[in-house]
Amino acid sequence: MAHRCVRNFRLASTSRIPHVRHVHTTPSCRAALAVPNAEFSTASSSSSSHSDESPLDVIRRRKVEDIKNLLSLKTPNHNRVWGSYVELLEFFGSAKVPLEIHQSVLRKCAPPAVHVRAVFARKMAEGQRYTEDQLFESRFQRVIRNIRAAGDTPALEDYHCVLELFAAVGNYKGSMMVLREIGRVGLVKEPRTYALCLQAMCHRLTLPMWHLYRPALVEEVTEHCLDILREMSSNGVQYASYNVDLAFRILKETMNMDGFTTLLRHAYGVDLAYPDRSPLEYWAQSREASSSTEGQASLPMQIPTPLPFTLASFNTALDYLGRAGDVSKLVQTFEVITTPLPASASNSAFNDDDDDDFGVSNPQVAPYKPPHVEPNTTSYHLLLKWVAKAGHPVLARHYLLCAIEQERNQGRQLREWTRQRSPEDIPSPHLSITRGLFLPVLSVANRHKNMELLRWVHIKVRRAIRWKQFDLKFYETIRARWIESGVYRAVRNVEDDLSGDLGEDLPAASSTSQFSSFFSPSSSLRQPLNTPESDSSSPFAVDLDAPLVPPPKEPKKLDIDRHLLLLRRDLEELEEFEQHVVDVIGRDTQRVKERLGRRVWAGKDVFMRDVEQRVDIPKEVWRDTVMFRTQAEIEAKREEERRAKTKERQASLPLEPDPHAEEREEPPHKTQES
Repeated sequence: MAHRCVRNFRLASTSRIPHVRHVHTTPSCRAALAVPNAEFSTASSSSSSHSDESPLDVIRRRKVEDIKNLLSLKTPNHNRVWGSYVELLEFFGSAKVPLEIHQSVLRKCAPPAVHVRAVFARKMAEGQRYTEDQLFESRFQRVIRNIRAAGDTPALEDYHCVLELFAAVGNYKGSMMVLREIGRVGLVKEPRTYALCLQAMCHRLTLPMWHLYRPALVEEVTEHCLDILREMSSNGVQYASYNVDLAFRILKETMNMDGFTTLLRHAYGVDLAYPDRSPLEYWAQSREASSSTEGQASLPMQIPTPLPFTLASFNTALDYLGRAGDVSKLVQTFEVITTPLPASASNSAFNDDDDDDFGVSNPQVAPYKPPHVEPNTTSYHLLLKWVAKAGHPVLARHYLLCAIEQERNQGRQLREWTRQRSPEDIPSPHLSITRGLFLPVLSVANRHKNMELLRWVHIKVRRAIRWKQFDLKFYETIRARWIESGVYRAVRNVEDDLSGDLGEDLPAASSTSQFSSFFSPSSSLRQPLNTPESDSSSPFAVDLDAPLVPPPKEPKKLDIDRHLLLLRRDLEELEEFEQHVVDVIGRDTQRVKERLGRRVWAGKDVFMRDVEQRVDIPKEVWRDTVMFRTQAEIEAKREEERRAKTKERQASLPLEPDPHAEEREEPPHKTQES
């Protein structure tokens, strides 16, 4: 094949070869003229090395230059790149192609992952299938095979290029095969390597499929996710915030509690069995580190450094435990992490009796700082939501009181700071009493027809409205005072971006996504609202270029304009919610009366609170007690109301003069003159 191409090349005239005068030569010198003189003449050659090249080497060099020029373009046509690469391989044959050409072709023989993701989403929206990924996968396989056949080893970034395209189309099986191949080659895997595989699994779970096939898919994806987590723990790979975020989205699909507890223990160092104690893995790690020699001190630790347990991680844990229905562990996690024990109490030994000494229960070789976060509105919302859904009205009432008390203390502190400090030194509040906190308690009370709890909710809602009205007037006065004194100036309009930023840590109640999580402060990637990545449930809404350990966030400062807008919004919602509570109380009261009335009419006893026992009540007494009316009384009342409305309507109508009044008026009687 190569010799035929050389013969064609010798006979063809191209623009790059100048015109050469035809001469008659003897057979002895024909071989020397097989290649054009402009290329291989010693007189016109730029270097002596080119004069010794064979025709096949010249073609190879030119093909390499052509494909390098093509690959130097920013966005070359991927089909043209692949065609040039295949042609180059035909000319090289068994010779070794430079490694950089293989690597460049691997990145340019397929469209960018962002473009593939957009085309894939458009195809899915149109009800079609995207099949080009199979073509690109075969190209990737051939390039990787050529690299290994040449005696070279693909770099980790080469495999990342393949994993990015697999994640764009949800090819989790191909991602796991690539992950295993990386281990066989001997490359050291990075957190981004595992994140791309987890991203492909999350994307596959979001794609539509037949409902009968979904349980098997979920089970398979969950098993792959657990394998990745175990491999990261065994290899001591540092957990990243985006890895934990993607793993939580997968585990929420099956509510795998073992995988969830393992992820919390290894990623954050939080053991749900004992939230205020260090996990046993860290105890053993500390003992081995203290007893190891200096030569072994450089060995990698089996357990990676835990990530800081942030408020977003805490909210995700509460949401997961609530979805699993484990109310006891949900309450335990909330209480222990929000109100931790002192360090001296958590690290003290409890072995006071020498006879019962079974070892050190809390060794000092494993110092541990228990995690602590301050709950915000989202934390209480999730806690009340799942406690009320589990049917615990006492716990729901208790934690609503805790939220109200904490919000009042925070409000008093904030009002004091606004009187004493400048606006730049005042932190923003993180808790607010909203309609979302009252709604779970109202729901559980309405479900069980707990009239006492319903009336209690009504009282608390009215008090919250009065508090909001007072705060609104107070902060309006403070804002006017700041503007008058020149310490504050409104530089932007917060009404435009208020709706987009309010749900930053609290998802909408109508969202049906099973992949919602609260890792936005550390791993989310802010996108425009019209892009597929802008949805928090999208597996591509995480920034894989974020640092492994997110830096500590600075506390937000008080924005008085934003705070006033939030107060007005909460006040409007609470006023509307109060009317809804009144309607619920009236409806439930009527239903309770009707249910007990059916017992009275059936001759059964009814518990009366004033006598603290069940008694038989006559129908007439019960009718007067609950103020029931007969059908005749109801119809008479309706008729009376109808007449009253008619009179009011007639009284409100203006009096117009009658044009025929003069015609109907009788003429005056004439008197007879005397």
